[in-house]
Amino acid sequence: MGSGGLIVVDSDTCIVDMARYFMSFTQQESCGKCVPCRVGTRHMVEILSRVCDGQAELSDLDKLEKLAVTVKNGSLCGLGSTAPNPALSTLKYFRPEFISHVRDKKCPAVACKNLVVYRIKPEKCTGCQRCVSVCPTAAITGPRSEPHNLDKSKCIKCRSCYEICRFDAIAGDAIVIES
Repeated sequence: MGSGGLIVVDSDTCIVDMARYFMSFTQQESCGKCVPCRVGTRHMVEILSRVCDGQAELSDLDKLEKLAVTVKNGSLCGLGSTAPNPALSTLKYFRPEFISHVRDKKCPAVACKNLVVYRIKPEKCTGCQRCVSVCPTAAITGPRSEPHNLDKSKCIKCRSCYEICRFDAIAGDAIVIES
């Protein structure tokens, strides 16, 4: 993933967000002495953030790749020369996930908050109230043994309900972002 590391993930992990996380870490660790690392990694994090937020364009993926190569070749130390590896690796092996974020405005892992809206499937909800008990904003209401309701205006998209539901009654749907 980066400098010789290996990461095991499941289908609930957004590869794009993971690349952003690692790029943000390396950007913060940069000493700032050379311009490619100091400025390049910051711009790479900005591009990855736009991708995760559904605000990027397909041309941003090419910019990200070119910038990563420039940072890799132009940096003066080991950190700078390996800093772009998370972006390069994920673009190489998981490009369809990037394209899904950019073109379809959809996160396949249902993890990027700006690209998902949650809802309760009444036909699957048993009213067990497990989701009610974990919701930090009381966005989910309903009596026991009856399908619950989710108030989208209160939902902070923390995924707690999505993760705790045993009945697959919480759906994370792609939201429509107007260009």
